This record gives sequence, C-alpha cells and structure tokens, in this order.
Amino acid sequence: MRSPRQIFEDNIRPADLLLRVYRLLDTNDHLLIDGQMVDKLRELVAANADEDLMLVYNEIFLGLIREGAQMPRSTLKRATLAHLLRQAVVASCTGLDTYLPAVLRANLPVAIRALGRGFVPRDDQGISEYLKDLTFSLDDTLRLLDDPNAADFISGRILSLANFSYLSSKKGMHIVGRLLGLPKPWDQITEHLKRDKKELTTILDETVRRRNDIVHRADRSQDDPAGEAQEITYAWTRQAVDTVQHVCLALDELVAVRINEFEIIIASQA
Repeated sequence: MRSPRQIFEDNIRPADLLLRVYRLLDTNDHLLIDGQMVDKLRELVAANADEDLMLVYNEIFLGLIREGAQMPRSTLKRATLAHLLRQAVVASCTGLDTYLPAVLRANLPVAIRALGRGFVPRDDQGISEYLKDLTFSLDDTLRLLDDPNAADFISGRILSLANFSYLSSKKGMHIVGRLLGLPKPWDQITEHLKRDKKELTTILDETVRRRNDIVHRADRSQDDPAGEAQEITYAWTRQAVDTVQHVCLALDELVAVRINEFEIIIASQA
C-alpha cells in the first residue's frame, strides 16, 4: 500500500515534468529555420532540400523538428508554451488534493486512539466549522460503547467529510494538521522550513486560486471572466509548484513525528 507521501510525489511529478519540458522548448520565440546549423542537420538526417525544418536551440537543448511532425511554428511560441505552465499549476494542486485526504486516512485512527476525548480541539473555530455536518445516530452511539474499533469507525465518518469538503487551501492544511495532533500546524510548517508564514500561506492560496482560474475560466481572472487570459511566467510557476511540494513534505515529516509519539502513548496504555 502506497504511503501518503508516495501518493503525493506520484501526483506532483507531472508538474515538475511539465516545467522541464517548458524549459527545453523555450527559445524566447527565436526558432532557427535556416542557416549553417540547420543546413548541417538537414544533411545529417538526410532531409530533402524542400523539407521544412525547425531547430529548437537554447542553452540546455538542441532539437530538430521535421515537417512530418505537423507542428506549426506558432506551437513553440511562448504564448502557446504557457499552457504547459498552466497545466503544471493544475498538476501541483492535484498533488495537494490527493495528499491531504491520504495523510488523514493513514493516520487519523491513531490520533483518535491516543487523544481520546481530547481529539477534537475545542478552541479551534476552523475545526468546529469543518466538523459541523458530522452526525452520529443513536445506533451509532450505542455501537461505539462497546466497539474496540471505535477509533476506526469515527475516523471513517470524519474521512467521509474529506471526500466532499474542500481541503486544498491554507485553511485545509490547518485542519488536517490539527486533526492529526499538531497544535499550530502553520507555525510548525514554517519553522520546519525556516520560511516566513505569511509568504508561504499567500503563495499556496494564490496557487490554488490560479488553478481554479485555469480549470474553470481558461485562466481568466474571477474578477474579469470575459477578459484576456492572465499572463504566467516560468519563475512564478516554479515558485508555486515548489511551494506546494515544500509545505506538503514538511507537513508529512511533522505528522510522522507526531504519530510516532501517539503510537508510544497507545503502547504504554495497552
């Protein structure tokens, strides 16, 4: 069974791949279609004199596109390649979407067993709001009285909320961290990464907001859905993807330590 971290890394890997492909193909709109290099490559691949060739040439990549590829020159302009950046943003948020429910699913029963009635933070409005739709019938309550697997049952009901509640945000990461026993998730994440809290949370929420613009409005801003697509750069996208990766990995490491502490508590009570 794959761990939450493996699930996250599998789902965010395409984001990094898209960024790498963008870097390979980005020629700053200067493709070579003639000249000495093109002539030498034409001879090397035995292309006819009338075959159209395009040379992708930058500091990290040399690639020859032949006429048979049916790839017009406009395909490799920055305005078109920007779609690779947009899909990298979407892929990074997919990693976040899959990781947060997965880390809850893997660790929530242990947290419930270790903390017992203190499992739900009473002073956290975000947790109260998240759990407001969680209900137990009389039959559920009677079942829990003598059920040795009560933690699994409660965990399952909470996880059912995660199937339709939106966790992919600054607030969502806070909720997951609190449910898994971290007293101040974002303070701990930013300390773990030695980064500024406001900076990280702002970048994360901007990334998720941009994903929504891309998926729902073809990257038009929510404030101007009929306007032009928003500009996007490699640098901004690299920062967005890296931030999602860094905060998820930091949360995963913090949760691993906390769950280990819980398992020691449970073992001592056995």
